[in-house]
Amino acid sequence: MAVIGKIRERSGLLLLIIGGALAAFILTDLFAGRGSGPTDPVIGEVGGNEIGMREFERRVDMELETYRVDFGQTINNQITEQVRSTVWGEMVKELAMLGKVRDAGFSLTKGEYDDIRFGENIIPEYRNQQQFQNPDGRPNRQGLQQYFENIQLKAPVWNEIVKRRIIENRLYAKYTTLVKKSVFINSAQANAEYLAKNDRVSFNFVAKRYDSEPDSLFTVGEKDLRRYYDQHRSDARYKQKPGRRFEFVTFPVAPSEADVAAMAKELDGLRTAFETTDNDSTFVVRNSEARFFNKAPYVAGTADATNDALITSAEVGDVVGPYREGDNWKLAKVLELVDIPEVRVRHILLGTQSGQEEAAQKKRADSLVVVIKRDRKKFDDLNTQFTDDPGGKSNGGDYGFFDKDKSFVQEFKDAGFKNPVGWIGVVKTDFGFHVIEVMEKRTRNERRIATVERTMKPSPATFKLVYKKANEFSLRYRKSAEAFRAGAEELGLPLTPVEDLRPDARSVVGLQDAAEVIRWVNQSKLGEVSAPKVSGDNYVVAIITGIREEGAPELEDVRELFTREVVKEKKAEHFMGQMKGKTDLSALASELGLGVQTASDMQFSTFAIPGGYSEFEVIGKLFALGNGNTSVPMKGETAVYVAQVTNLAEAPEATDLGADRDILLQRLQSRVDNAVYAAMREAMGVKDHRSKYY
Repeated sequence: MAVIGKIRERSGLLLLIIGGALAAFILTDLFAGRGSGPTDPVIGEVGGNEIGMREFERRVDMELETYRVDFGQTINNQITEQVRSTVWGEMVKELAMLGKVRDAGFSLTKGEYDDIRFGENIIPEYRNQQQFQNPDGRPNRQGLQQYFENIQLKAPVWNEIVKRRIIENRLYAKYTTLVKKSVFINSAQANAEYLAKNDRVSFNFVAKRYDSEPDSLFTVGEKDLRRYYDQHRSDARYKQKPGRRFEFVTFPVAPSEADVAAMAKELDGLRTAFETTDNDSTFVVRNSEARFFNKAPYVAGTADATNDALITSAEVGDVVGPYREGDNWKLAKVLELVDIPEVRVRHILLGTQSGQEEAAQKKRADSLVVVIKRDRKKFDDLNTQFTDDPGGKSNGGDYGFFDKDKSFVQEFKDAGFKNPVGWIGVVKTDFGFHVIEVMEKRTRNERRIATVERTMKPSPATFKLVYKKANEFSLRYRKSAEAFRAGAEELGLPLTPVEDLRPDARSVVGLQDAAEVIRWVNQSKLGEVSAPKVSGDNYVVAIITGIREEGAPELEDVRELFTREVVKEKKAEHFMGQMKGKTDLSALASELGLGVQTASDMQFSTFAIPGGYSEFEVIGKLFALGNGNTSVPMKGETAVYVAQVTNLAEAPEATDLGADRDILLQRLQSRVDNAVYAAMREAMGVKDHRSKYY
């Protein structure tokens, strides 16, 4: 939003630029140079094609420079990471898909390029922006054309980015549209959809949940675990992404007493110069950390008691301080003493915004004025009874003293300032009719001050001292994870574990600006202990406690998960033995201390059994069981079941499958945009090495 605001200030095309920048931000940039030189670090690969750091950084820098120069945006770590992520996605998609799109013969002419920007077929990214619409909601083609001409002249680099994004996305849209048009649904598929919705089954069942007995009753030996691991480690659902475990301790760097004294002394040295300067604004900008001059009213009680008393009694030109507010040190100079008129009123609002008749409300307001003038003591009761001001019911319609800058509607303020104390009358505003009584008037003496402000920060000497402590810890407790943990406990340092840091992670819970820590973790070996790493206002020492490679997991990576699965297997086997051969559901339920449950008129496409059971496979078995039959014990995901089908109603033969065919086709086509790219990306293979460098 800050970028859009800056564009607005600089371009003069208020409505056009805002929407254009937003649209360009939404669009995906998919242009890039390919390959890398022999000395160019490789940060990724797509289908064997390298993504070189040089080209990646060129594109990142180009966009950041556009933000900085054209939009006046301050570039911080968050924005830099966002741009890097965007550019990475662009380059991957280009290598995975763009070549295939061009090989298919798709291109974009100059006429079509103009048409989708400000012609008859404007792309949604611009067409749907209110800033680019006429009052009737139709696209403002002339305004769009002015926008593109404006950025071409005033922001040529941004214009190039926008141009490339529009062109590339148009090519992708053409390609995926072709795929969508090639998708079809045959009669067998449509009939299967029809049957899934219209075949019905009703049944009674007994379910013994796995969580009905404690896991401790089912022992899992190493042999059991190894057997399950060998059988399932290659299952797709257990395929793991790369990640790392580590633990860290933090050494906060806080200002020392010497740092505090030095800051106070430094600001005290500016006091005389601040008092005698001929140009307060230049002095503040030059000496204040914010580099910003602001003449602001001083609010009594802001400073500590001593300095508050000094400020509230100071004359124009006096400088008070230095004094401390939290992490800030300040010198305050009184620039003006201003008398501010204030008034206090109370009111009863008779609203007209919810459909109330104005004439009736005005008549009621006039009547209230007559009653109050006769007996002012009735104001509170009348306010409680009649006011439509929610806040006014609790405070008697009295919001205290206010000055002319208060954010009340002007008619309300005028009634207070232009009428004498004791005046009672009716004032109309956009909210309705106000019965107003002017209660008091006064003049507030306001001191307006300018401040030289510095944030209290640790000195280099303090950083050096804390670094020394952190480094001593790193050297002393680096032999093993056990030694690392023991050292943290011995020194009273909180130890923070991070169970799963992915290569693309850009933050760590509990750390500020963790880029340096993340980079070290991604490059280090198992058991390695770091030297002190900077993280915000802290030094961090970390140890690598686990490295998980991509693909089939190691046993230790899934020991806990697979142990639970083996326990579930053992429970299922035990429960099925208890339920085997039992066809009388009532007797079975009584024997197990359970109840007989009922499911009525369930569709084949349903995935959940009443009672909170998500069971695709069990439901499928019930439809194959047949009317009146009782199942053998069936192992499910949540429980073991014995069920008796009470009614199996097969759907009548379909006479018209058109609606089912349309539903399936729309469902399939809606997946094309993402599915095509995902398939190409998977087929090409993507290797992401960014974590080694960023």
